[in-house]
Amino acid sequence: MARKKLVLANNPLLSGPALAERERSGSPYRELRINLIDRDSNQPRVNFDEEKLDELAASIKMYGVLSPILVTPYKSGRYKLISGERRLRAAIKAGLSTIPAIVDTDPDSSEERTLAVQLVENLQRDDLTPLERAHAIGALRESYNLSIRQIAERLGISKAMVQRSLEILDLPDDLLNALREGASESKVLLLAKIDDPEIRASYLKDIDSITRAELKKDITKKRTEKVEKSNLSPEDRRLVDEMQRSLGMKVRMSRPAKGSERGRITVDFYSDDDLQIIFRRLVNV
Repeated sequence: MARKKLVLANNPLLSGPALAERERSGSPYRELRINLIDRDSNQPRVNFDEEKLDELAASIKMYGVLSPILVTPYKSGRYKLISGERRLRAAIKAGLSTIPAIVDTDPDSSEERTLAVQLVENLQRDDLTPLERAHAIGALRESYNLSIRQIAERLGISKAMVQRSLEILDLPDDLLNALREGASESKVLLLAKIDDPEIRASYLKDIDSITRAELKKDITKKRTEKVEKSNLSPEDRRLVDEMQRSLGMKVRMSRPAKGSERGRITVDFYSDDDLQIIFRRLVNV
């Protein structure tokens, strides 16, 4: 079977007027020397899959860069990259000396707008990790004093996503490390509701095997038990200690509110023999 011919007629960089002609007519398209393009140190995306970069570089060697990068002039003869860092990196790997680019000469261009464009590009392709997104949105808020609503409008995302990203910035180190290692963002944010690091650690070791629904149900149950336990009086605690010593088993008591006469006692048993001991004690009372 004959190899299908790649059709590039609709690519504005590979059809129609030559780039030099476009430049004379004021078109924003340019073929720029790569050594004149500087990466933006504030670029939100910092992790790039080297294997995928190699694949893109191989494609570029065969077909060229089919989608232009976006740059802006920022000092004499040089350009700052706004979006397309992955394409730029792959073009360098492919050994190119020039790359097609759109030059943003908008007089209203600002660092805030640049960061927003970079974020939107990566968010739309789902390339940012939760941590990268959080740091970028945090920078947008802190640097330009933007509200959650304003950030959501500029990025075209929900206020809930902005809020989640800002919550990530306040996570303790153990949960930040879990995110870096690829743990689910939604599960990690659920674990943030737990103050005790030892309890969090017990969940983190099994975080990949437990579903979000199971995790939420278990955390809600434990938080409820903690609140109910805090309603116990000193006499309640004395009674619990006495029962534990008498049975040799773990005993828990809870009350729905302080001063309430209602409550619940739970005894953990670990064998049928333990169950028989509890049974005999209750029957003999």
